[in-house]
Parts: sequence; structure tokens; C-alpha cells
Amino acid sequence: MKKPRSDSKLLNLPEEKQAQIAEWLLSGLPYHKAKELIEKEWAIETSFSALSAFWTDVCTPALLARRQQAVTTADSVAADAKKMPGNFDAATIDAIRQKAFELSVSPQSAPGDVKSLFTLLLKSRDQELKSKDIEIKIRRLELAEQQLDKIKSALTDGSVSMTQREARMKEIFGL
Repeated sequence: MKKPRSDSKLLNLPEEKQAQIAEWLLSGLPYHKAKELIEKEWAIETSFSALSAFWTDVCTPALLARRQQAVTTADSVAADAKKMPGNFDAATIDAIRQKAFELSVSPQSAPGDVKSLFTLLLKSRDQELKSKDIEIKIRRLELAEQQLDKIKSALTDGSVSMTQREARMKEIFGL
């Protein structure tokens, strides 16, 4: 980074104040509101061109660093997901969902990164649906086995007449 001009009020501020201005601007605060806050908080008069220079020198690198951190985290999570696609808990899926959202609203995000995270989310959703489908099929199988046990018991009970067996079968099958 080049040395700030000696008359650059914003670039010569202490780091804490620069960090606060950067946070305001990175959170979407318009220049005119930032200008008012700087004058109100620290009694420093500034201009829109000074804020623009501040954005270029301070906010752009901070934004790029944030984006790089998000991409690194997303890549790490994506690599883990590819290794073990079925072993993610709800917290991990929520983290992926959050990163996907952050990348989707960032203007500098690579579309491929956003697509990768949303693909992981869709795969996770598909796995949840398959898991629920399997649970339903297991429950149906258990019910069918219970019904089969009742049928075997009714057919092998030698103490009842044929009419009673038929009535019992109708009862079991709900006829």
C-alpha cells in the first residue's frame, strides 16, 4: 500500500477509527451518511472524493480479504462434503447455507463458487428426503410384518372354526 498523502484526513486517522469507517462503508452505509457520522463522531470534515479514496485504499482490500476468507471456508467445507457427503450434521449444513448466502449477495463472488455451495445444499436436501423415505418404508415393513404375524396366528389357531378364521382375516385386513 502506498503512503497516504500528508493532507489525507481519513487515511491518517488511527487504525481504530479507520476500522470503524470501513465497517460503516462495508455494511452499505452511503457516503453522505458516513460523512455526517465522521463529522458528528470525530469533528472531522471530509469530502466525497476523500471517502472514495478511503474506499479504494482501505475498504477494497478489506472486502477482498473477507471474500477470500469466505471462499477458503466454502472450499474447505465443499472438499469435506465431497469426501463424506452423508456425514454432515445440521450445524454444518447451516454453515454452508450461510456461506452460500454471503457469496450470493457479494458482487465479487465467482458464480462457480456460489453454484458449488447451492449444489451441496440441494444434495443435502435430497439426502434428507431419501432418509425420510427410507424411514417411511421401514415403518410400512414393520406394520406389514405385524400384520403377517397376526395372519399366521389366525391361520394356525386350531381351536377356532373356519368361519371364525374368516372373520378374523376380515378384521386383520379391515374388510
